[in-house]
Amino acid sequence: MRRYPTGVTVVTSYLGEKPHGVTVNSFTSISINPPTIGVFITTGSTGYRAIRSSGGYVVNILKHDQEHIARRFSLEPPETRFHNIEWHRSRSLGMPVIAGSLAYIEAKISSEIQVMDHTLFVGEVINAEILSDTGPLIYHMRAYKKLG
Repeated sequence: MRRYPTGVTVVTSYLGEKPHGVTVNSFTSISINPPTIGVFITTGSTGYRAIRSSGGYVVNILKHDQEHIARRFSLEPPETRFHNIEWHRSRSLGMPVIAGSLAYIEAKISSEIQVMDHTLFVGEVINAEILSDTGPLIYHMRAYKKLG
C-alpha cells in the first residue's frame, strides 16, 4: 500500500467540549448525489469516540506545506494536538477547521460500518469550502510529498 499515493487529511470533531483531530489518508468520496463521504477510523480509538459522540466530523484537506500538521495529529498525544494550532468552527456543524488548510468538508454521520479493526463513518456532506488554490500534501512510500 505504500506504493499507492494518497492525499493527507486531518479529521476533526469534538470529544466533549474539546476539539479532537487525527491524521487520516483513508478518506473517500462515496456519492455525488447526495454528496456523501467516508473516513475509516480505528475502532475504539480516541478519534472513533470523538466522531461517534459528536455525530459528525470535518475532513481538513492539507496543503503541501502542512506536513507538520499531519505529523502532529498522527504522533502527538490527543490532548496536545490542538495546542498552538490556529483553528475556527465550521459554518454548519461548528466542528474544528484547521486554519490554512486547502479545503474542508463538513459531514453529519449517516451510518457506521464495522470493517475489521476500523469503522467506516459514512457522512452526509453538509458544507464544503475551498480555502486555498495551492497544491495538496501527498503521502507516498512512507513519506510526505507535494505534487510537481
